[in-house]
Amino acid sequence: MSVEVTATIAGLDALAARIEEAAREVCARAAHIFQAEARQTAPRGIGDNSTNATGDLARSMDVDGPSGAEGVYAARMGPTVVTRNAGPGGTVLNYGRIREFGGVITPKVSKALAFDRFDEHVVTPRVEQEGKHYLLRAREEAAPAVDAMVVETVAAAVEGK
Repeated sequence: MSVEVTATIAGLDALAARIEEAAREVCARAAHIFQAEARQTAPRGIGDNSTNATGDLARSMDVDGPSGAEGVYAARMGPTVVTRNAGPGGTVLNYGRIREFGGVITPKVSKALAFDRFDEHVVTPRVEQEGKHYLLRAREEAAPAVDAMVVETVAAAVEGK
């Protein structure tokens, strides 16, 4: 059996290029699959009971990336919303994190938080927010679609499609 070394090397180089492109594509597509699921699982406030418009958190899910090279890529996906109307206490910059993990919201500028809840004006020294774990649920829900996409994309790259 004779082997054409030049053709074999060219074929392997072409395969490596397709796998490289597939790795970047897998990263980008996985981030967008996760984004779509996160937009579905993100908690939505009830009108007149939130400092943000209903759906702001879901709409703020943004993808950054992929970045990287040589088959190693990463993308970031997460909420970018801040609280628009946090009252005299200031702006809640980690709104997505508080909604995911929960935590205590305290005033940064004044002695109390002030906000409207339904038709009632509330003034309080702190608010305890229960975590909704919407990103964790989104990851779990997105996993089967991501797994199938990875298999399909890599198989196509190996087969030269």
